[in-house]
Amino acid sequence: MKLSVIIPTFNRLRTMKTILRALENQTLPLGEFEVVTIDDGSTDGTLELLKGYRGPLNLEIESTGLPPQEYGYLKALNQGISLAKGTYLLFMDSDMVPRYDALKKLIEAHRKWGSQGGKVAIRAWWVRRKSPIKMWLKGTLLRQYSPRKALQRDKKFQKLYKRRENLRPQDAPSAFFSVRRELAVAVDGFPEHARCYGMDYEFQARLVNLAGVRIVFEPEIYAIHGPLPGDIHAEAYRWTKRLKDTYRNIGRKGLSDS
Repeated sequence: MKLSVIIPTFNRLRTMKTILRALENQTLPLGEFEVVTIDDGSTDGTLELLKGYRGPLNLEIESTGLPPQEYGYLKALNQGISLAKGTYLLFMDSDMVPRYDALKKLIEAHRKWGSQGGKVAIRAWWVRRKSPIKMWLKGTLLRQYSPRKALQRDKKFQKLYKRRENLRPQDAPSAFFSVRRELAVAVDGFPEHARCYGMDYEFQARLVNLAGVRIVFEPEIYAIHGPLPGDIHAEAYRWTKRLKDTYRNIGRKGLSDS
């Protein structure tokens, strides 16, 4: 197995349907990748949708076993690493719809960088869109994407492109991030003590500092980011009272003391 796509999810019923369709239609042959989904206490039918899936994807399904009020996103990522069989891992948020050629380009990028020697992780590109559902389902925005146009008009893209062969850990969130499985295991995966959505950069820092990994930016690997109407947003997942207090404490003390 070349690639394992790891998708933690929480209350993303509508968006997960679209993601599964997008993965079914990838140009990378279906036999060369698997999809590992870990549900983190969904209450909207997301887990039931996944368990009832009968499509062509090689789909592995598990649950964190946590109640909906308990944050288990990072635990889910680690469960995904444990379940994965692929040489490469792609961590992908459950509100992210990949372009039809994203997985094939990802494998090509790993091969390209691997042939040059050294250990590399890949940070792909996405744009957040608040678009009508029809635009999502038809994939119009995905097919029209051009890295050249993004470089001309997107300031964040420009900053990443300047550092494209040596990104900082904070430039590479796990939303659309890929690394060899053996390297993820070597640094003990994600820090489950970080109890808020988005507080996952310790994993990337360990890859760089402990495993000698260089993080590179590959803008050809592209997705649209953002849940469909009716599904939960990351902000809602983050800002329960308990998580808000934890997040504030991390901000005061620093991540290593949390």
